[in-house]
Amino acid sequence: MERHSRRSFLRYTSGALIALGATSFLAACGGGAATPTAPAAQPTTAAAASPTAAPTTAPTAAPTTAPTQAAAPTAASAATATPAPAATTAPAASGPVTLNHYLSGDVNIRDLWNNGLLPLYKKVNPNVTIDVTFSEHGTGDATTFDRIAAAKQAGKVSGIDTWETGGYLLQGGEAGLIQKLSEKEIPNLAKVPPKVFGQYGGYGVPYRGSSVVLAYNSKEVANPPRTLDSLLSWIKANPGKFTYNPPDTGGSGAAFVTRVLKIGIPDSDLDLFQTGYDPAKEVEWEKGWGILKDIHPSIYNHGFYPKGNVPVLQTLAKGAISVAPVWSDQGLQYLAQKLLPPEVKLLQIDPPFSGGGAFVGVIADSQHKDAVYAFLNWLLTPEPQQLIIDTIKGYPGLDWKYMPESVQKQFADIAKDFSFGFSAKFSNDMNQQWYEKVAGTPPPKKS
Repeated sequence: MERHSRRSFLRYTSGALIALGATSFLAACGGGAATPTAPAAQPTTAAAASPTAAPTTAPTAAPTTAPTQAAAPTAASAATATPAPAATTAPAASGPVTLNHYLSGDVNIRDLWNNGLLPLYKKVNPNVTIDVTFSEHGTGDATTFDRIAAAKQAGKVSGIDTWETGGYLLQGGEAGLIQKLSEKEIPNLAKVPPKVFGQYGGYGVPYRGSSVVLAYNSKEVANPPRTLDSLLSWIKANPGKFTYNPPDTGGSGAAFVTRVLKIGIPDSDLDLFQTGYDPAKEVEWEKGWGILKDIHPSIYNHGFYPKGNVPVLQTLAKGAISVAPVWSDQGLQYLAQKLLPPEVKLLQIDPPFSGGGAFVGVIADSQHKDAVYAFLNWLLTPEPQQLIIDTIKGYPGLDWKYMPESVQKQFADIAKDFSFGFSAKFSNDMNQQWYEKVAGTPPPKKS
């Protein structure tokens, strides 16, 4: 994409750029997966060229590392980024208000908003109209970011009130483009798990989420592995009955690889791997690479890895394997649509696989913040949260304890803490090294 000169007024911190890739991964791969389709795909070897990305959502979020959003601006700046403004409550609106919501994700997330959340909110607050501008898979996010940045540079109003996207929220927050939020403006943020809200440093409301979990066929696996150690032992004891996708082709495979690599990382370095970058620290992956190489002969069809989240689910559906890591929302959708046999169950292992939330940010120059805050506060109430669960099988943004008991029971095996993945630069290195150290092939050429 052509660079725009107006980008030069911002200086982006390395932390913001790192977070952009890492959170995009979570968003794109997990935060509300695309509605699954039925056609079967044959598993492919890790050596196959040009891995395809699995259906994604926004952030999805979370979020999103395959698939990715449009590249973030990287031009050197002529001025220091301004700090994010403190959140303030705008004057009360008189009469009807129209909010402009920019949405990144897959078509199922667009439909969730247009056919579910917005009509439901219209019944609650008929004076507020929310117009949606949709960017499938976040392909227009760089343009949206440019528009907001250009308005700030020109001292004008961008005309955008809210934006569901990935790491652009943190990047924009650091540049003074996205509003910092708290319980003062949105009281129901008190009911959101703090570590999830902190994923974007307070520059967005996590209204839904998902995580990678372990899927297993209970007809074939009566006593499924519930810890990482027992899973690794099970794989070796049951050759050919487990697989995962190469980490650069989807978040479910990346979460499995990340969890194994964490075996060799001291607790004192975990935060660095999740938020920073130091390639010298990658020697701590060697123990994990050894484990992944050791189980390679026990992988489905002597080391065949389906290229993406969905092909893994399809391989499980055909009965070719019995156990695999999958995204929670995708797995639940497949079960609801009978694309997986009913014997397939989902559980979270200990320590858990990674996951994340899908976030809506408030644009700092919004002229309707009172209406925006009211809407986002409503979004964190049981009725819209239940709609998210029923429609896309996503996790609620609220802590599980605030959901009805029936929902807690429905998600009992997976409604647990999830971990966080590696930062963008560490993830890119991991993806490249996996081919050499595990699959024994050169990584695919980047298009």
